[in-house]
Amino acid sequence: MLKKINWKFRKTHIEVSPLTIHINSKWEGWGFDILNIQHNLWDGSLLKLVWTLPNGAERSKLTFSGDFLFLRTILIHELLDLNDRILWKSHLSKWDEFKFWALTLIFK
Repeated sequence: MLKKINWKFRKTHIEVSPLTIHINSKWEGWGFDILNIQHNLWDGSLLKLVWTLPNGAERSKLTFSGDFLFLRTILIHELLDLNDRILWKSHLSKWDEFKFWALTLIFK
């Protein structure tokens, strides 16, 4: 029975972290991560706030990154789709133009 369970889930890799505190960990900066879920190559967080401090060599200003309600990956894909549509001269509606403006402001 245990061999069957192991065989069925051999390609499923899930990691759940209820709370992670970043103190310059993995060069990510300083911050926290609440309910981080990693499934295969997908990574999402209920709430993630990370600040990267300036170091004088490669970063000259304070930068911020984060995730809210597991939406970061979805919004980045939407931004890339809109960017492709602009690149290939597809007509954008006013709503799409507003989404593009807002998403570039968020992920700049």
